Amino acid sequence: MTIHKGYWPTPADGMVAVAREWPSAEAARAAFEKREGEGLVSFTAYEGIDHDGAFTYEQWTSEDAIRNLDGAPVYHLYRGQRGEGVPGCLVVVSVEFEGPDEQRQREWIDLVFTAMASEPARPEGGLSGYFHVSTDGTRVLNYAEWISAEAHLAALAAPGADGIGTTDVWKKVQTFPGMSGGSVKRYRPLVSAVAA
Repeated sequence: MTIHKGYWPTPADGMVAVAREWPSAEAARAAFEKREGEGLVSFTAYEGIDHDGAFTYEQWTSEDAIRNLDGAPVYHLYRGQRGEGVPGCLVVVSVEFEGPDEQRQREWIDLVFTAMASEPARPEGGLSGYFHVSTDGTRVLNYAEWISAEAHLAALAAPGADGIGTTDVWKKVQTFPGMSGGSVKRYRPLVSAVAA
Protein backbone atom coordinates (compact mmCIF):
# COMPACT_ATOMS: atom_id res chain seq x y z
CA MET A 1 0.00 0.00 0.00
CA THR A 2 1.10 3.57 -0.65
CA ILE A 3 0.92 6.12 2.19
CA HIS A 4 -0.38 9.66 1.49
CA LYS A 5 -0.83 12.73 3.67
CA GLY A 6 -3.91 14.82 2.96
CA TYR A 7 -5.30 12.24 0.52
CA TRP A 8 -9.02 12.26 -0.29
CA PRO A 9 -10.27 8.79 -1.32
CA THR A 10 -13.06 8.60 -3.86
CA PRO A 11 -15.83 6.23 -2.76
CA ALA A 12 -16.15 3.53 -5.41
CA ASP A 13 -19.00 1.33 -6.65
CA GLY A 14 -18.49 -2.34 -5.94
CA MET A 15 -16.50 -1.67 -2.78
CA VAL A 16 -17.66 -2.18 0.77
CA ALA A 17 -17.05 0.78 3.08
CA VAL A 18 -16.58 0.79 6.84
CA ALA A 19 -17.05 4.08 8.69
CA ARG A 20 -15.81 4.37 12.26
CA GLU A 21 -15.84 7.24 14.74
CA TRP A 22 -12.97 7.58 17.23
CA PRO A 23 -12.60 9.69 20.38
CA SER A 24 -9.45 11.43 19.13
CA ALA A 25 -7.05 11.87 16.23
CA GLU A 26 -4.54 9.73 18.15
CA ALA A 27 -7.02 6.83 18.26
CA ALA A 28 -7.71 7.13 14.53
CA ARG A 29 -3.98 7.27 13.77
CA ALA A 30 -3.43 4.15 15.92
CA ALA A 31 -6.18 2.36 13.98
CA PHE A 32 -4.49 3.44 10.74
CA GLU A 33 -1.17 2.02 11.91
CA LYS A 34 -2.86 -1.35 12.63
CA ARG A 35 -4.64 -1.53 9.27
CA GLU A 36 -4.36 -4.95 7.70
CA GLY A 37 -6.06 -7.53 5.60
CA GLU A 38 -6.22 -8.99 2.15
CA GLY A 39 -8.89 -7.02 0.33
CA LEU A 40 -8.25 -3.64 2.00
CA VAL A 41 -8.31 -1.09 -0.83
CA SER A 42 -7.95 2.19 1.08
CA PHE A 43 -7.91 3.39 4.67
CA THR A 44 -8.06 7.10 5.55
CA ALA A 45 -7.91 8.64 9.02
CA TYR A 46 -9.43 12.09 9.64
CA GLU A 47 -9.30 14.49 12.59
CA GLY A 48 -12.22 16.60 13.73
CA ILE A 49 -12.11 20.24 12.67
CA ASP A 50 -14.48 21.70 15.26
CA HIS A 51 -14.57 18.81 17.73
CA ASP A 52 -12.13 16.38 19.37
CA GLY A 53 -13.39 13.28 17.59
CA ALA A 54 -11.93 11.49 14.61
CA PHE A 55 -13.18 9.31 11.77
CA THR A 56 -11.82 6.53 9.57
CA TYR A 57 -13.15 5.53 6.17
CA GLU A 58 -12.12 2.13 4.82
CA GLN A 59 -12.84 0.59 1.44
CA TRP A 60 -12.71 -3.21 1.09
CA THR A 61 -13.17 -5.54 -1.87
CA SER A 62 -15.95 -7.48 -0.10
CA GLU A 63 -17.73 -7.80 3.22
CA ASP A 64 -16.01 -11.17 3.77
CA ALA A 65 -12.59 -9.49 3.57
CA ILE A 66 -13.20 -7.02 6.41
CA ARG A 67 -11.00 -7.53 9.48
CA ASN A 68 -11.72 -6.43 13.08
CA LEU A 69 -15.14 -4.93 12.41
CA ASP A 70 -15.92 -4.49 16.15
CA GLY A 71 -19.51 -3.45 15.52
CA ALA A 72 -18.73 -0.67 13.00
CA PRO A 73 -21.38 -0.20 10.32
CA VAL A 74 -20.70 -1.60 6.85
CA TYR A 75 -21.92 0.38 3.83
CA HIS A 76 -22.38 0.16 0.08
CA LEU A 77 -22.23 3.25 -2.11
CA TYR A 78 -25.71 3.97 -3.49
CA ARG A 79 -25.42 7.33 -5.27
CA GLY A 80 -22.91 10.10 -5.63
CA GLN A 81 -21.76 13.07 -7.61
CA ARG A 82 -18.54 15.06 -7.78
CA GLY A 83 -17.93 18.61 -8.94
CA GLU A 84 -14.73 20.56 -9.58
CA GLY A 85 -12.43 21.89 -6.91
CA VAL A 86 -9.96 20.91 -4.23
CA PRO A 87 -11.49 19.70 -0.96
CA GLY A 88 -10.41 21.15 2.35
CA CYS A 89 -13.11 19.65 4.56
CA LEU A 90 -14.94 16.34 4.78
CA VAL A 91 -18.50 16.64 6.09
CA VAL A 92 -19.86 13.33 7.35
CA VAL A 93 -23.65 13.29 7.55
CA SER A 94 -25.00 10.24 9.36
CA VAL A 95 -28.73 9.47 9.41
CA GLU A 96 -30.32 6.71 11.48
CA PHE A 97 -33.72 5.11 10.94
CA GLU A 98 -36.07 3.40 13.39
CA GLY A 99 -35.51 -0.05 11.92
CA PRO A 100 -34.11 -1.88 8.91
CA ASP A 101 -35.66 -0.87 5.60
CA GLU A 102 -33.49 -0.82 2.47
CA GLN A 103 -36.18 0.86 0.38
CA ARG A 104 -36.53 3.69 2.92
CA GLN A 105 -32.77 4.30 2.88
CA ARG A 106 -32.78 4.70 -0.91
CA GLU A 107 -35.98 6.78 -0.94
CA TRP A 108 -34.44 9.23 1.53
CA ILE A 109 -31.27 9.56 -0.57
CA ASP A 110 -33.30 10.01 -3.76
CA LEU A 111 -35.29 12.75 -1.99
CA VAL A 112 -32.02 14.52 -1.08
CA PHE A 113 -31.05 14.52 -4.78
CA THR A 114 -34.52 15.87 -5.67
CA ALA A 115 -34.06 18.60 -3.06
CA MET A 116 -30.63 19.52 -4.47
CA ALA A 117 -32.11 19.72 -7.97
CA SER A 118 -34.90 21.98 -6.66
CA GLU A 119 -32.45 24.62 -5.44
CA PRO A 120 -32.23 27.78 -7.54
CA ALA A 121 -28.48 27.87 -6.84
CA ARG A 122 -26.07 25.38 -5.30
CA PRO A 123 -24.31 26.36 -2.08
CA GLU A 124 -20.85 27.71 -2.79
CA GLY A 125 -18.05 25.40 -1.77
CA GLY A 126 -19.86 22.05 -1.96
CA LEU A 127 -17.83 19.65 -4.12
CA SER A 128 -19.24 16.15 -3.71
CA GLY A 129 -21.78 13.97 -2.02
CA TYR A 130 -21.39 10.19 -1.87
CA PHE A 131 -24.39 8.52 -0.24
CA HIS A 132 -23.92 5.10 1.33
CA VAL A 133 -26.53 2.67 2.69
CA SER A 134 -25.69 0.39 5.62
CA THR A 135 -25.94 -3.32 4.96
CA ASP A 136 -28.21 -3.70 8.02
CA GLY A 137 -30.76 -1.28 6.49
CA THR A 138 -30.75 1.19 9.39
CA ARG A 139 -28.32 3.98 8.38
CA VAL A 140 -27.27 6.33 5.62
CA LEU A 141 -23.83 7.93 5.46
CA ASN A 142 -23.03 10.92 3.25
CA TYR A 143 -19.30 11.41 2.59
CA ALA A 144 -19.35 15.04 1.37
CA GLU A 145 -16.34 17.09 0.31
CA TRP A 146 -16.33 20.87 0.75
CA ILE A 147 -13.75 23.53 -0.12
CA SER A 148 -13.55 24.44 3.57
CA ALA A 149 -15.36 24.09 6.89
CA GLU A 150 -16.21 27.80 6.62
CA ALA A 151 -17.96 27.22 3.27
CA HIS A 152 -20.07 24.46 4.81
CA LEU A 153 -20.98 26.61 7.83
CA ALA A 154 -21.87 29.52 5.52
CA ALA A 155 -24.19 27.26 3.50
CA LEU A 156 -25.95 26.17 6.69
CA ALA A 157 -26.35 29.80 7.79
CA ALA A 158 -27.48 31.20 4.42
CA PRO A 159 -30.66 33.33 4.47
CA GLY A 160 -33.67 31.08 4.03
CA ALA A 161 -31.62 27.90 4.45
CA ASP A 162 -33.27 25.06 6.29
CA GLY A 163 -30.34 22.72 6.66
CA ILE A 164 -28.40 23.08 3.44
CA GLY A 165 -31.27 24.20 1.20
CA THR A 166 -33.99 26.79 0.85
CA THR A 167 -36.84 24.93 -0.90
CA ASP A 168 -39.81 23.11 0.60
CA VAL A 169 -38.37 19.79 -0.55
CA TRP A 170 -35.68 20.12 2.13
CA LYS A 171 -38.39 20.13 4.81
CA LYS A 172 -39.47 16.71 3.50
CA VAL A 173 -35.85 15.51 3.75
CA GLN A 174 -35.63 16.66 7.38
CA THR A 175 -39.01 15.25 8.42
CA PHE A 176 -38.80 12.00 6.46
CA PRO A 177 -40.85 9.22 8.12
CA GLY A 178 -38.84 6.78 10.22
CA MET A 179 -35.78 8.96 10.86
CA SER A 180 -34.62 8.55 14.45
CA GLY A 181 -31.40 10.55 14.65
CA GLY A 182 -28.22 11.62 13.01
CA SER A 183 -25.24 13.91 13.07
CA VAL A 184 -23.17 16.29 10.96
CA LYS A 185 -19.42 16.47 11.64
CA ARG A 186 -16.52 18.15 9.86
CA TYR A 187 -13.06 16.60 9.38
CA ARG A 188 -9.73 17.00 7.58
CA PRO A 189 -7.56 14.05 6.48
CA LEU A 190 -4.57 12.98 8.56
CA VAL A 191 -3.13 10.10 6.58
CA SER A 192 -4.25 7.51 4.05
CA ALA A 193 -3.07 4.24 2.56
CA VAL A 194 -4.22 3.04 -0.85
CA ALA A 195 -3.53 -0.26 -2.60
CA ALA A 196 -0.61 0.07 -4.98
